[in-house]
Amino acid sequence: MDERDFDQLTASVKQAGAIKRGKLTPTCTIHLGQDHREPLPEMTFAVEEAGDIAEAVADVTHAHTKEWFAGLIVFGSAVRGGFIPGCSDIDFQLFMEDDAFDSDGCLPLALGLEIHRNLANINPRPFRYIQCTPTSVQQTVNDNLGPVPGTYQVVRGRMPVAEATAEQLAASARQALAALEPSPDFLRKGLLDHGDGRLERDVRLLCTKVWPVLFHVLTIHSNDPISAWQLPKDQACDALPEDLGLRTRMCKFYESVLTHYREARPGPDTALHLIEKGVACLTSAKRWWERNGAT
Repeated sequence: MDERDFDQLTASVKQAGAIKRGKLTPTCTIHLGQDHREPLPEMTFAVEEAGDIAEAVADVTHAHTKEWFAGLIVFGSAVRGGFIPGCSDIDFQLFMEDDAFDSDGCLPLALGLEIHRNLANINPRPFRYIQCTPTSVQQTVNDNLGPVPGTYQVVRGRMPVAEATAEQLAASARQALAALEPSPDFLRKGLLDHGDGRLERDVRLLCTKVWPVLFHVLTIHSNDPISAWQLPKDQACDALPEDLGLRTRMCKFYESVLTHYREARPGPDTALHLIEKGVACLTSAKRWWERNGAT
């Protein structure tokens, strides 16, 4: 993807994000799951292509898991905005009854292979890849947070668990920030590895560490956890406190991600720069927590 294509795609995604916030007329409204007992509401995505991908993923997962299927949701940048070309994946959560899982809480290998074989026929573009997390309804009810209101869409079936509350999100944020390690093990142990996409893997792993921290800090700072989690990444960065330079560092990290993935073949220079900015964000977030939230 050259710079012109990248900028055009970014502009179109920002326009789609404005649709979600009610500033423009929607251009991607579809109906899914029409053969199910409960009619689903119209679904508006922040990324136009997400609708067709969601429908295809629903067809595959439902076909293979009918016996245990409860519901499939799509969440993340496809719904709330903040899509980053070349970086963002499209996130799904597949809710199933407990009988679908083995004693370790995993899907049987044979079932996973069959589902993947069919998912491989779906083109995920413009997303980097499809990420679908199989989830036990019972386990979520007992131990895990449900989805955040306003950040997901039901694609097929129903939402079988309660949505996360503001109190649960605040408690989760406190726990995560208290346990935060600013220099993750995979970086400290793996930066001397080179070749076959090793550095790119570290970049993607670091992004999955930094983005949740962004929303955890904003959850504590804003006193409105649900609204905080509904923001796209760029708006969330701008809403951070400037205390200890956290907002500045997070905005620089966001820009470094855009710069890295704007390249047709991202190289080591932009990757290492991104890693430096990411670790600076985590360090500032930990210091901010110790000063403002740990009491």
